[in-house]
Amino acid sequence: MPHQMLYYNIHTHQSPSSPDEVAILNRIIREGEPSTDAPFRSYGIHPWYIEDKDKQLEELQQRLSQPETVALGEAGLDKLVATDMRLQQEVFYQQIELSETFQKPLIIHCVKAWPELLAAKKEFSPHIPWIIHGFRGKKELAEQLIAHGFYLSFGETFQAEALRAAWPSHALAETDESPTGIRSIYNRIAQSLRLPIEQVADTLAKNSRTLFPFHK
Repeated sequence: MPHQMLYYNIHTHQSPSSPDEVAILNRIIREGEPSTDAPFRSYGIHPWYIEDKDKQLEELQQRLSQPETVALGEAGLDKLVATDMRLQQEVFYQQIELSETFQKPLIIHCVKAWPELLAAKKEFSPHIPWIIHGFRGKKELAEQLIAHGFYLSFGETFQAEALRAAWPSHALAETDESPTGIRSIYNRIAQSLRLPIEQVADTLAKNSRTLFPFHK
């Protein structure tokens, strides 16, 4: 009997709509954020929503101590937001340290701050994996990040050459906030790579299960 094909969605803001989707539901540490009882969760202080950093960091530590929290994020750096970059870096660096302490992979939001991100990777030399979520960059940036040990997670929009650069060992899949389902994203990845969907699913399952404590 063939095994059931599962769809691993490593970053989403919406609850899974199908029993064959294994998803990490993301919640931002901020005032008024709805709670969740999803079996796999990630929590982080997003650079858009640094409000009361000491209080947020305290709550984040509490969330990271829970077994359902399998990743830290989104965390990162964003040069298009008004938040002071030094404050963004301070909060990001503290989250890097928490990722190491709690041994939870770091899911990263990065916009036009790649030199600063690479400098942080070099400075901290983390043992826990770092994942760029929703990667839309070009092949050259993908190759540079992979050379520094990053994983790249691909969603609704991506560059086919960047996907090929990350495939097979450093690629993951996600829906983020998109209404496009994870099955459709798997199909787009398979079409871009000209591979059978079953092979794509097996590879993404292997990568996802290597990074996260999934039970399926």
